[in-house]
Amino acid sequence: MYLIEGDEGWTIIDAGYDHPECHEAWERGARTLGLDLRRDVARIVVTHFHPDHIGASRWLQERTGAPVCMLEKGIERSRIVWEDRTGPELFASSLTRHGMGAPSAKRAAAAMRSRISLPEEMLPLYPGEELTLGESAVTVLHASGHADYQLVLYDEARGLLFAADQVMLGITPNVGLWPESEPYPLARYTKSLNELRGLGINLVLPGHGPLFHELDGRISELLSHHAERLEAMHVVLEDGPKTPYEVSRVVFRGTLTVYERGFALAETLAHLEHLKLEGRAERTENGTVVYRAT
Repeated sequence: MYLIEGDEGWTIIDAGYDHPECHEAWERGARTLGLDLRRDVARIVVTHFHPDHIGASRWLQERTGAPVCMLEKGIERSRIVWEDRTGPELFASSLTRHGMGAPSAKRAAAAMRSRISLPEEMLPLYPGEELTLGESAVTVLHASGHADYQLVLYDEARGLLFAADQVMLGITPNVGLWPESEPYPLARYTKSLNELRGLGINLVLPGHGPLFHELDGRISELLSHHAERLEAMHVVLEDGPKTPYEVSRVVFRGTLTVYERGFALAETLAHLEHLKLEGRAERTENGTVVYRAT
């Protein structure tokens, strides 16, 4: 999370998980800064609907009285994912359809689709909109792929990018195909990365991990990573038709929790769909989804 001081109050970027430990961390951190959460916060910007970013937004809004803002379509998506009471059942059904065993799918769905209490009202932001952030202005950019309707904030004057989870150092963002996802997330992620090239960024402030400077170089590394992952999955399919879950067990080796297996399956699906888009794989379904190399 980031906090930026301005003449009209502080802007908070992302809220963190809605856990008691996170609430306590907010209180401690605010005291360290001399920030009174009850009076000094002007705005809370949520970059995307994932629980580690939107989770505590309602608690923060109630604590501060400040409005919560995110992309208009991101607001819609967050309510679909976190307020639909049938979500866990639909998610488990999707996992089994793509090859995961029913008991594991049920446990994964319970862990990954628990309800989140969202703010009753959220204010919409739009791509291209400008916000005053501290002593500068930032432009809201739509950065898709990791999460549909994720936003990043671009400070052209100072060469800063609040990059959310789109570009991070040391780890690659999960680019997954989920039941609620728009089609072809890897194609949209690749397009977004290429649009972020050449912005003259001096400092990247990511959603996780250390700050860093070489945005264009990191983008090249991420594109190479996904090209290698696509090739690895195509090789697996050359051995014969497989369910997405079977492919994920080969590509994502090691001991993973059922929660992590859900992420691995979603990322595998995104890459298999990209192979299909490129004409290198085909998809069939007769109760269970199967991909084969072409």
